[in-house]
Amino acid sequence: MSRQIITVSVLVLSLALSACGKKEEESKAAAPAVVAVPTTDDSDAWKQYLSSVAVKPEYQEVVSDRTIPYFLPMNSKTADNDPKNPEVSSPYSRQMDVVKPAIERTVTKGNLLVFGSPDSKTMADFIVEAFTGAVPTALSGSHVLFIGKSEDAERVKAAVEAAGGGFLFEEVQ
Repeated sequence: MSRQIITVSVLVLSLALSACGKKEEESKAAAPAVVAVPTTDDSDAWKQYLSSVAVKPEYQEVVSDRTIPYFLPMNSKTADNDPKNPEVSSPYSRQMDVVKPAIERTVTKGNLLVFGSPDSKTMADFIVEAFTGAVPTALSGSHVLFIGKSEDAERVKAAVEAAGGGFLFEEVQ
């Protein structure tokens, strides 16, 4: 009789473990796929790519509040309506008008700030400029995901960590 109980127990345990494995495989299959890195400067394609990276489980596990994306198009320092005057109403300056005060006010714990652009160097410059002068606890409990090139990552990391944030990096290849 005890052999029958052991056999049934092993069978039930085996079925339970195989069901768990199927759920894990299903959840992996249900995870959104990362869009391929765009080969052009098309802003819409880049936004789709950056969004697909930002929702990867390893980045979303640090979020307990919100994910806040920031995007700069190519040539973002040039004004939309006046290429001779880059400081007037350029995407770069408009975005700076939003980000710098937010960092100065401090960022709510649990947020993930996502920064990306087809121009990694300009986005890195932007982050360093926006975070300069931030108090050391401005990003306490929050994270910054920089989606860019490896040669720009270290200076972004230094700016983020100086403001008390966690640094995450996804290399664009």
